[in-house]
Amino acid sequence: MKKWMLTLCLAVCASMILTACGGGNDSKGGGNASGSDASASTGEKKTFTIKATNWNFEPAEIRVNQGDTVEIKLVNEEGYHEIEIKGYNKTIKGDQTITFTADKAGEFDFICSVFCGTGHDDMIGKLIVE
Repeated sequence: MKKWMLTLCLAVCASMILTACGGGNDSKGGGNASGSDASASTGEKKTFTIKATNWNFEPAEIRVNQGDTVEIKLVNEEGYHEIEIKGYNKTIKGDQTITFTADKAGEFDFICSVFCGTGHDDMIGKLIVE
């Protein structure tokens, strides 16, 4: 009986990990990921492409000015990742693009919001709004 339960637990864990790291591209909006609040912008439009691999964002730092319209496209080059921008309540899923106004100055971490394996905790970037 114990052997059967161990096998089942291992199978469930393996499928969860594979779903996170090797999943498909979710192009559905969901939440605020595809929402655009750029209508109130007073600055320039800044466009970035962040490439995600296991376990890295490139670039890991992006800089904008307060009031800029920020467009970020996430490209999953290895595995499946999502980006959550702390302090801005923004999530970028799969190979999606979001647009928003950088209306708060400061430094804001962005992280991979889908568990993607052993290096998951190292997937941290920074949005700097000056």
